[in-house]
Parts: sequence; structure tokens; C-alpha cells
Amino acid sequence: MDVILWVLTYAPVFLLIISVVITVHELGHYWVGRMFGAAVESFAIGFGNPIVEKRDGRGTRWRLNWIPLGGFVKFVGEVQLAQDLKQELPQTAETEEEAARLAEVARATRPKGALEGKPTTFHDNQILVGRPYNLLNPWQRIAVSLGGPFANFVFAIAAFAVIGGVQGVPQAQEVFVRGVIAGEAADRAGFKAGDVVIEAGGRPVTTAQDIIMATQLSAGEAVSYRVLRGEETVALLATPVEQELVDSGMRMKQKVGRIGLDLGHRDTSIRSLNPIEAVNYGLQRTAESIGQTVNVLRRLITGKEGIEKLSGPVGILHLTGGVTEMTMNQENVDLGAKIMQLFWMYFHLAALLSIGIGFFNLLPIPVLDGGAVVMTLAEALTGKALPEKAQNAGLTFGLVSLVVFALLVTWQDIGRLISGFFPGPA
Repeated sequence: MDVILWVLTYAPVFLLIISVVITVHELGHYWVGRMFGAAVESFAIGFGNPIVEKRDGRGTRWRLNWIPLGGFVKFVGEVQLAQDLKQELPQTAETEEEAARLAEVARATRPKGALEGKPTTFHDNQILVGRPYNLLNPWQRIAVSLGGPFANFVFAIAAFAVIGGVQGVPQAQEVFVRGVIAGEAADRAGFKAGDVVIEAGGRPVTTAQDIIMATQLSAGEAVSYRVLRGEETVALLATPVEQELVDSGMRMKQKVGRIGLDLGHRDTSIRSLNPIEAVNYGLQRTAESIGQTVNVLRRLITGKEGIEKLSGPVGILHLTGGVTEMTMNQENVDLGAKIMQLFWMYFHLAALLSIGIGFFNLLPIPVLDGGAVVMTLAEALTGKALPEKAQNAGLTFGLVSLVVFALLVTWQDIGRLISGFFPGPA
């Protein structure tokens, strides 16, 4: 019962965050498609039947649906699933009489956004501004497919830039080693108390979090560090060991790499960035997050990590709820300050989710944007579309793979959520 109440409490926040990120993704497809003159049948937030629906001057149906778990944009003549291969194609005239009939329908039902001489498409008894998606050339369709992930990355850059410019970023004059656990990887690598860490995993260190991130995601693989020891710069190599950490505040267990360092800061401050610095910070943070995602994928493929490193919607809900609980349970902090902290945490989470969704959609799996790019690229290189059977097989395989993957990730997310409430004996 506690788990159910907890989910009902935090689900609305999670759904809002994920809806914003997916809407950004779909708007990326929409605007690039519009740029190339594609006719858009519908743009929907959520799935299922519409709560509200409005048709705009271009004939596009804008819908807010009942099931708030994503969204989609549907171009006329676009193939997204195997059954779309059998859809009725947009109507075209084969005789002079048919052309005259369609012209009369177009004059009678032409949307306000349609201009004389501009392409229109007759679809589902409606005239839409633009031409069918399947009439775009392959390179234009590739650009439309990449528009969604691109929008996600731009959103993340902008979000991090706003965070850096308004909230500011923490910086320490020095991040130093307070102590080294005897016998651990750092001890064997030669770390000493008093060392000032200036680089971890090839990246400059501004806070201890930079060292932690470089270490946590590299269990079993050597990580390079550079430290200042007096006047001397020393290069060290340590291999993090995987350990399971229990965060009671977040109700979570996670396996991470550790080397056995106790870190401290000197002269920590929060610095607001000017606009140029903020944009650069947004680019840097987005690039780092993409790099970390690539690293996790590489470790999954090479068997250095298991699927338990991945999280789906339930895992994101778990994280959202944990962050909210920890923030609201702070003592000696007024409600207004807590709400502002939550806003920035949710904003930061939305940026990270946007990167994750953008990157995931670039994977070359049919039914994802990356899969569409691969199939369209094959068409561009060969000069003809893939056979319908090959498209059908690819789309079916991709859909089944995603369903199986989603079930596995959701199952383990549910297990983590339940174990957070009922951890069992220590």
C-alpha cells in the first residue's frame, strides 16, 4: 500500500517532466518536416482518445490525449509501424476528371494556411497544406528523422545554459585528498593525503563530483588521474572496484565504481555565468552527458556492465520521487527555498532525460529514428526504396525488440522500487 500511495503522489510530476521532453522531441520532427513542406496529419501529446482537439489552418490535428505517456507527430504518407505499409496512400489524380474533382474539393475545403500554387494533399477526406512525406527525397526524410534527437540536444544545451546563468555553478579553488583507504585502489595507485586532484578521466576537476563521475562509471577499467603534490604534477592510474551503495534517502541501491578516496574542497563558491559562458557550459555539460551515455553503452556491449545499469519510466519515477522526498524533508529550510530547489532539480532532470531520449532514438533500430535513418540512407545510396517485405520484417523486429527491452527494464525498475521500501535484512 505504501508503494502505491508513493507512486500516485509522484507520478504527476514524472509525467509532466517526461511529457515536456517528448513534446520537444516531436516538435523537432514537426518543424524540420514543415521546413521541407511535408503535410502533417496530426501532432499529439499522449496516446489514446483526445481530451481536446483542434485543427489548425494547415489542416493539422493538434491533440491532447488521455494517456500521458509520450506523444507523436504523424506526417501524411509516413511509415512508422509495419501496418503503415498497408495504409491508404494520399490521393492523387490519374485522369483529367479526377484531377478536376480534387481541384474542386481543394477549392471548397482549402485550409486558411494554404496558398494558391502551394502543394496540398488530400487525405482522410481533408485537404492538408504540404505534400506527402513519402514524396520528400531521402536526404530530406533523414533530416526529419534527425530533427527529434537534435531538438532534444538543443533543449539540454539551453537548459544547462539557463542553470549556469541563473542558478550558477559550484567551483572549488582546490579539490584535495583528505584521506586514502588502506588497501583500496587509490592506495595501490599511489594517492596520498594532501594531493590536489586537477584531472580525472581526462577532464579538468572543478568539484569532487567530477572525480566521482569519472570513477563511478568505470568499474573494472583503469582511470587516469593527475594530481598536484607540492610543486610536482603526478600522473596516477587506478582501477575502480564495483561496490553496491545504499541510499536510504533516495530508497535506492546502485552499483558503482570506487577507488577509496576521501575528498575535500577548499574555497567553494557558486559563480553565475555570463551569457557566453552559460552557452559554453550548456554545450560542455551536454557533450559530457552524451559521452557518459556512450561509455555505458560500450560497457553494456562489451559485457562490463549488465542491463541493471539502465532505467525506464519506473526508474525515472523512482528518481523523481526520491529527489522530491529528500528536498522536502530538509530541516531548517523554508518552503519557498525547497520549492525553488525542486524546480531546479526537475529542470536539471529534464535536461538529462532529453539527452537520454535523444541518444536512445539515434540507435539504429527500426521504429526508432536511427533505424529510419539507416533504411532511408540505404534508399539514398541504392536509388530505390527497400522492398516492402524487408521494411515489414525490420519494423516488426524493431517493435518486438523494444517491447522485450522495455519489459526487462521495467521489471528490474519495479524490483528496485520495491526493495527501496522493503530492503530486507542488512
